[in-house]
Amino acid sequence: MKGEYGSQRESQPVSIEETNENRTVAIVSSSRADLAHLVHPLRALVASDVIEPTVLATGALLQDEFGSSVGRLAEESIPFESVPCDLEIQRGVDAARAIGHATIAFADVLDRIQPDLLMVVADRFEMLAPANAALAMKIPIIHVEGGERSEGAIDDAVRNALTKMAHLHLVTTEAARRRVMAMGEEPWRVHRVGAGSLDHFLLSRLPDARELEARLGIPEDGALILAAVHPVTLQKDPTADALALIDALSRRTDPTETIFFAFPNADEGSRIIRDAVQSFVQRRPRVVIRTNLDPETWLGLMHRASVVVGNSSSVLMETPSVPVPAVCIGRRQEGRERAANIVDCPAEPTLIADALEQASRLTLKGVENPYGDGNASIRIRQVLESAPQRQRLLDKSTTLLD
Repeated sequence: MKGEYGSQRESQPVSIEETNENRTVAIVSSSRADLAHLVHPLRALVASDVIEPTVLATGALLQDEFGSSVGRLAEESIPFESVPCDLEIQRGVDAARAIGHATIAFADVLDRIQPDLLMVVADRFEMLAPANAALAMKIPIIHVEGGERSEGAIDDAVRNALTKMAHLHLVTTEAARRRVMAMGEEPWRVHRVGAGSLDHFLLSRLPDARELEARLGIPEDGALILAAVHPVTLQKDPTADALALIDALSRRTDPTETIFFAFPNADEGSRIIRDAVQSFVQRRPRVVIRTNLDPETWLGLMHRASVVVGNSSSVLMETPSVPVPAVCIGRRQEGRERAANIVDCPAEPTLIADALEQASRLTLKGVENPYGDGNASIRIRQVLESAPQRQRLLDKSTTLLD
């Protein structure tokens, strides 16, 4: 990984002094995807002598239809509160209404628990609700994974909005750190910590091929294609990427090959994608889909996979740490940093098929992951433990880069 972790201390006008006072941190999680990035950071915060974390579970994390993962918090003995946010999204107006209703729900919860800090993750539209409430209530906001780019999705605008609402920034890459500062954020507020999901590679026990066969019915023999495809929220047809991928995979003829589909995000078009995958499962042997998949099993599948394909950020963020060949389709992740194991292609069936063949011939020696080294958890804990007091965080100035 190029560049240094941490913040630009030399540009900090007033030093960040460590405090011995305990501070409560409310951490918002709305899906199994962002919870995967939070498992080890949450463990690190629970172990802290000065941080008292509470997870505010919302959105798909609470909905059985999208593979409710809130039970994981109970298993980890992590305090949590449930905050309703209905993600039955068929049209854009449904998402807009969900944000409004969730903002009211988060305002009530934040008023009751009175946290010192609020942490939001990445770029899901429902993260705007707790951020809106916290901003109005003068609760400093910590934004995780700002400064990245996904120019083919509404997520990009949401991420940038959260960055400007936030008071501390925990970014994954050097380029992301520079982008956040280019938006006028003071350098001392911006900390490069890496992606929390990569900590699983160092700290979690990942299932091997035999365990995956027992859990998921994936044979130990033969190739495994891992597919993760979501609706593309800026496209006229948000399902086009997924339908093109299914078309491309349906043309493959190896009878010993297994295809595993991850569950799509709770966005407009999600139901259509799920129905299309289920239809594919019925037509073709050795195709598997699971609603609820813990991050350890997902990363274990990456180790078992011959190739990973789709438009999920996981294709770019996690696969280099295995490493495994990966094909990123369409425009959903346009602008994100890529490692040398990634092949990009348009969302067209023939081109996807060609890209899968190209990926199978990649040389993976020396692949480096720009998103981190698996030590994000300890860095996140250190930033939160040494963060300035509330008023210092709230008093923001806009800086211009030279």
